[in-house]
Amino acid sequence: MIALNIQESGVIVMLLILARCSGIFVFTPFLGSINIPTPARVILSFVVSYVFSLSVSLPPLPPVTGITAVLFGIAGELFIGLVIGYSAHALFAGLQFAGQIIGFHIGLSLVNTIDPQSSTRSATLSVYQNYLGTMLFLGINGHHWIIRAIYNSLEVVPPYSVGLHSQLMQKLVDLTSQLFVIGFELAAPVVAVVFLTDFIIGVIGRSAPQLQIMIIGLSMKVLVGLSGLGLALYFFPAAMRTHFSQFHGDLDGLVRAMRK
Repeated sequence: MIALNIQESGVIVMLLILARCSGIFVFTPFLGSINIPTPARVILSFVVSYVFSLSVSLPPLPPVTGITAVLFGIAGELFIGLVIGYSAHALFAGLQFAGQIIGFHIGLSLVNTIDPQSSTRSATLSVYQNYLGTMLFLGINGHHWIIRAIYNSLEVVPPYSVGLHSQLMQKLVDLTSQLFVIGFELAAPVVAVVFLTDFIIGVIGRSAPQLQIMIIGLSMKVLVGLSGLGLALYFFPAAMRTHFSQFHGDLDGLVRAMRK
């Protein structure tokens, strides 16, 4: 085995920071989007890592006796970056879930399009909701929160100090549960309006059987659903700011939960 005396090596420190920063440029919905060219994401990862390596005072690295220990440290740094990226991913997955619920109830669940961020087929309203949330998130400088979380994690969880705890697992479960909370909360007003429309159409169909209620009802549901979705846009920023603020606070707790 080749002994490596890299305890104080700035190159290894830079490599570990780069591994941690790479996680957010892979898994975060907007920073890791395929719309951003891969060379641009790689360069941005290097730039952010270099700036962090100059501005963060890290404790001395533990003695490293071989390449296996270096790879173990890189794996730990990638895990931290991916966990932070997943927290943002779960937030925007809730928006897509809301779009799927709305599309199913108004009869547009079969209308799919290619999501430019993931290159997968998604419901049209899911892509619509995702872009609305992304614009609002960027408008309040939410992407700065992700980068700041990486910076703070270097101080709270230095290299070779990440750990898996029940507290971290609970935080991840809570973040995943927020996906469904956001989806149902955003979809509830439109679904309620569509449900009321179904009830009225059913009453009309029973009272006037000669009407082609199936043909009229489908068009009516789409019209009412899209109108309700448009009216719900007035409340969308306030609702999402609440979830974004909660996400901002949860980032600090998530970082602390990863420390040994």
